[in-house]
Amino acid sequence: MKKYLDAVLGVFLISYIIIINLISDAKVAFSFPILILGILLILFHFLRIKNQNSIFWSKYLKIAKILMYIGLIFFLGIEAAIITYPKNDDRKSDYIIVLGAGLANKTTPSTILKGRLDAALDYLKDNNSAIIVLSGGRGSDENIPESHAMSKYLQEKGVDKSKIIIEDKSRDTNENFKYSKEKIEGYSKKNMDQINVKIITTDFHALRSSILARKNGFVYYSNYSSSTVWYLIPITYTREAFAIVKSILFD
Repeated sequence: MKKYLDAVLGVFLISYIIIINLISDAKVAFSFPILILGILLILFHFLRIKNQNSIFWSKYLKIAKILMYIGLIFFLGIEAAIITYPKNDDRKSDYIIVLGAGLANKTTPSTILKGRLDAALDYLKDNNSAIIVLSGGRGSDENIPESHAMSKYLQEKGVDKSKIIIEDKSRDTNENFKYSKEKIEGYSKKNMDQINVKIITTDFHALRSSILARKNGFVYYSNYSSSTVWYLIPITYTREAFAIVKSILFD
C-alpha cells in the first residue's frame, strides 16, 4: 500500500474537491491549488515508478523529502496555532464586526456566512447594546455586496436596522478591518484605543483576523466564532495556514 500512497492521496484530493464543490452552496476557496496538488501527486507516482532505478532520481527524491518534512513541520506549527487560538469570548463589547464570506446564488449568504451571522445573533442575545458592523464588498461573482445580503438576513431575524453599520468596499480580510475602522471611528467619534470590538468570524479564521485587526490599529478586540461545516474543515484549515503567512508578509 505504501508504494501507491502518493497516487491514492492524489485521487483522494481530486475526489474531495469535486465532492465539496458539488454539495457546497458557494464556490469553495482554494479548490484549484488542491486539485493541482492531487494531479501532481498522481504524475509523481508514475514518474517515481518509471525512474525507480535511476541514481539521479534517488538523490532528487531525498532532497524533495527533506524539503517536504521541513515544510510539514512549519505547516503543523501554524495549524496548531490556528486550532488553539481563543475563539469564543462572550464578554460585552461596544461594537461587533461580522466579516463577509461569500454569497450563494449571488445574492444570499453562503453556509459559512450564515454561520457567522447566526453567531452574531447568538452573541447579541446577552449583548444587545452592541453596534453591528457588517463588512463585505461585492465579489466578481456576486450581484450585491456581501454586507447588504448580511443586513437583510439579520433584519429578517429581528435585528433593528438602526443598529447596523454597512461597510461595502472591502474585498479581503485586511480591507474588512481597514474600512470597518473608518466606519467605527466615524460613527463613534472616538479613536480605536477607546473602543472594544468583538470580531465575529468562523473558527478557522479567528487567528488571522486578530493578526490583521492588530495591523490595522485595533487595540481592544476579541473573537466570537462560528464552527466550520464538517466537510469544509480540511480545506479551510489548510488554506488558512497559507493565508496567515501571506497576511504576515504582505498585508
